[in-house]
Amino acid sequence: MSAGRRNIPLHIVPSAARSDVDDAALARALIAGEPWAHPVTWNRFAPLVFNMAWRALGSEDEAEDITQEVFYRLFARVRTLCKPESLRSFIVSFAIRILKWEFRRRRAGRWLTFLTPKDLPEVPFCGADPEAREILRRFYKILDRLGTRERLVFALRHLESMTLGEIAAAMEISLSTVKRAHAQAVVEVGDSIASDRDLAGFLEKVQGPHGT
Repeated sequence: MSAGRRNIPLHIVPSAARSDVDDAALARALIAGEPWAHPVTWNRFAPLVFNMAWRALGSEDEAEDITQEVFYRLFARVRTLCKPESLRSFIVSFAIRILKWEFRRRRAGRWLTFLTPKDLPEVPFCGADPEAREILRRFYKILDRLGTRERLVFALRHLESMTLGEIAAAMEISLSTVKRAHAQAVVEVGDSIASDRDLAGFLEKVQGPHGT
């Protein structure tokens, strides 16, 4: 599910100054405390972080909160970035850490999350109708049953189309650990939808032509 989201509800900062600089130069400007670097960083990477959180959580409001938190922490700790050319990966790693914390908070506070219709992500279904939205609600209900690591790996693999190697690097864990978490998540999700044809069809769309 890699389609871009339209009308992202984030305030894009009106600043065209130096927006054409590459990531490495932008990172060095952030580290140096250049005022122009903050709005350029936000404009460039906020949609990426929002879409990642939105697809993983299934809630626009929570995705906005996650995005704000990611950039708050990024700007506070950007001087810890050792390789300026890795700015994008640095930001993604912040997003993953905060998503992991959010999943843990959810599991600590409640067993399942039941999303209201307004919280459902606006995925590009053909003829998105109440039945399709109900399928999506049931799918996120299944994801809420996964462990923190399993859900994050599953979301990054199937909703963000990241490779297992990319996930291992972003989560700073071994590839073998990612493979185990992914395999477990696929089994748990598969078992949950085995008797539901509608959900099975939805999962095929999520996985895309390459499958797991």
